[in-house]
Amino acid sequence: MIFSKFLEGFVWSKTKIKGYLGLSDVLSMATNVSRAGLGLSGALLILAGLWLLVVEPDVIAGMVLAAGLIGFGLFNMISALRKGFHLSRANQLSLLGHFVAILTFYIVASRFLVVSYTTDTMVGTYMGVLRVLQFQSPYGFSIKPLLDQFGFSPSFYTPGVDGSFDFHLAYPSLSFLSVLPFYLVGLHDLRDPVFIFHIMSILLIFGLAPARLKSISLAPFSLFSIVIAGSWTDSVWAFFLVLTAVLWYRNPKASWVSLGLAIAVKQIAVVIAPFLMVRLWYERPGSRLRSLASSMSLMLSAFFLPNLPFIIASPNSWWADIVAPYLPNATPQVPGGIGLSNFLLDLGIALPSTFFLALMLGTSGILVFLYARHFRGLNSMVFAFPILLFFFYYRSFPNYMAYWLFPLVFELGRLGGPRLRLHLTMRLPSIAWRPPSGTLLRIFRHKLTPSIVLVMVVTLAFVGVSGAYISQVSNPKASIQINGVMDPDNLGAATRINLTLTNLLATPVSPTFFVKYGPLPFYWTTNSSAALTGGAENTYLISAPDALSAVPRGDQFRIMIYDRLTGQLLGESSSWKVDIPAPPLVNPGLKWWVLEQSIGKKVPFGWKLSLSNTDPLVSSVTPLGVNGTSGLQMMLNYTSAGRGLVEGLALSQKVLLNATSLNIHFNQSLTTDTTTKTMFAASVTDGTHTLFFIFSNKATQQTITPYATNTTVVVPTQISTWSSVRMDSQSVWNGQGWATPQIVTLTVFVESSSVGVYYTSIDGVNPV
Repeated sequence: MIFSKFLEGFVWSKTKIKGYLGLSDVLSMATNVSRAGLGLSGALLILAGLWLLVVEPDVIAGMVLAAGLIGFGLFNMISALRKGFHLSRANQLSLLGHFVAILTFYIVASRFLVVSYTTDTMVGTYMGVLRVLQFQSPYGFSIKPLLDQFGFSPSFYTPGVDGSFDFHLAYPSLSFLSVLPFYLVGLHDLRDPVFIFHIMSILLIFGLAPARLKSISLAPFSLFSIVIAGSWTDSVWAFFLVLTAVLWYRNPKASWVSLGLAIAVKQIAVVIAPFLMVRLWYERPGSRLRSLASSMSLMLSAFFLPNLPFIIASPNSWWADIVAPYLPNATPQVPGGIGLSNFLLDLGIALPSTFFLALMLGTSGILVFLYARHFRGLNSMVFAFPILLFFFYYRSFPNYMAYWLFPLVFELGRLGGPRLRLHLTMRLPSIAWRPPSGTLLRIFRHKLTPSIVLVMVVTLAFVGVSGAYISQVSNPKASIQINGVMDPDNLGAATRINLTLTNLLATPVSPTFFVKYGPLPFYWTTNSSAALTGGAENTYLISAPDALSAVPRGDQFRIMIYDRLTGQLLGESSSWKVDIPAPPLVNPGLKWWVLEQSIGKKVPFGWKLSLSNTDPLVSSVTPLGVNGTSGLQMMLNYTSAGRGLVEGLALSQKVLLNATSLNIHFNQSLTTDTTTKTMFAASVTDGTHTLFFIFSNKATQQTITPYATNTTVVVPTQISTWSSVRMDSQSVWNGQGWATPQIVTLTVFVESSSVGVYYTSIDGVNPV
């Protein structure tokens, strides 16, 4: 009896798995759609293999894995073209191909290209986990110490229009509680739990999609794993949205609970609630008001339940971090992104954030009406409406729009595409030669309403933008004149801008400056914090706080100015091009630093840090001086006795050959010993020939030793004192009779194969 029950359960599970994989229908032939999905999985596998070859070209295991990925991809692409190919087989291969490609993209990106956190959202989540493990509420605490620990530059901060930065956890408690169990079992890189949520979402979509659509259902999501490696956490709330869609017809109450949990991860998920209320109104039998009330109660309960302990522990802090930033009197953040606000800023139309919020609310009302008026035709598109809404948001980040694709793809697979005829013009066969019956209002509603409502969305945006722009032009608050741009530290980018600001208002203003040359404006500091009185004029010198916010050579930029006192937008400058000469060597003073994502440490801008057999936790490159503006220190800590390997730290940059004739000002504590390869040195190479300059405290005069493909120059120096050494790279290169290359790689490095700690400080690598 027990055996028969076990056998029945096994057969039932096997049947379910076959149905999930799309293998239960063994007679159906692959359709064009399923073949396309299989071919796309093959293309992604080939892309993953080629990418791995680019990232790790010298690792044998990586080359073997890349060959396997490319071979698997070619197999899937060839299989998609075969005649007589079965649907079940196409689904199986497509799932396996997509899964392998997704896993490869994530591992390569998170373990080789971006090894540390790069968004303050992920750092805030990390702080939330740590605080909970210490039995503390994370709300009210600053994430600034963690941002510094991870090497974040000010360009990664979230600025307000008043010049302040938001250093608090801005999302509800489920944003970190959802990843806490994974952290407890050993997944301390929080990107891994987020990736698991991503995998669960796509497996749900694949398993519940119709068999004919399974192979294509995963295609939109394969590259999201790279975004997760870049420290975006949106896959968590997207998973709960997928659950909301999955449970809608299976368990309606659980669906609203899942929506509440999605909002408890990230507040933006709430924008779908009005549309789901319309769907509930049309689909639920019985008392509609009672259904709406009970559903909203479930959603709010699911939202507040995980937040309740933190509300009780620190109500003021929770309110200040979660609710207050979205209230009308809160200090807004700077507009930007990829939506309407970005397009307008690039056109020279700078509008306040309140305008975009009003536009978003107006568009939301129109879309809710459109959805309610044509519910049957638009039901499958319910999760597409937020994508359009966030296009009108003043901070229209790509992740705010892209992650709605997860529930949208599931809905389209379950309900099919929209069924709505857009009567922009009357088709000839439908022309009635006799006057139609009914009132003019009824004819208008039946024939023209869909088109009119769709046009209203565009018209609302156009009229709103036009009106706001006319008001801005007719009532200017300030006049902005750019006088010039400067690159005093040879970054190949503008780090200082001179401008004149005239206050056209009668009241004083305290200007804050933002420079925009990409999707988001960057906050720049100013040399004067004094208020500018009404009608007065002043010249300001504004400076980039880090190298990432500097405007690259040849780029166009605009300056946006806000009033710190009121938060209102004063104006935007005309477009200006950064026309500065290209420096022979980028950042020669080693003053500007950025986070090198491939190693998770800050390095001098323009220079690449390479580690050879070196543990980055015990060896490092760190800034010198106040605020790191006086060069760097290279510290090599060799701790592995008996290995006989050469460990090293190297900073390199690609330059012209004539830029490698330079002076290096440094102070080395190490004693040069060529037998153990203990040295501070520099090299110049074109990939075929190499010049080595060894700075030796044991040499009394410079010597040149030529070989077939390389030449060693020993330069005398002293230890534990600052020395300036001349490298005549070009003359030595030409003296060897080598061809003059277009580009060479200049490298300065510390290396050794002997146990010890070795220091070298450098405060200038200056071309002669």
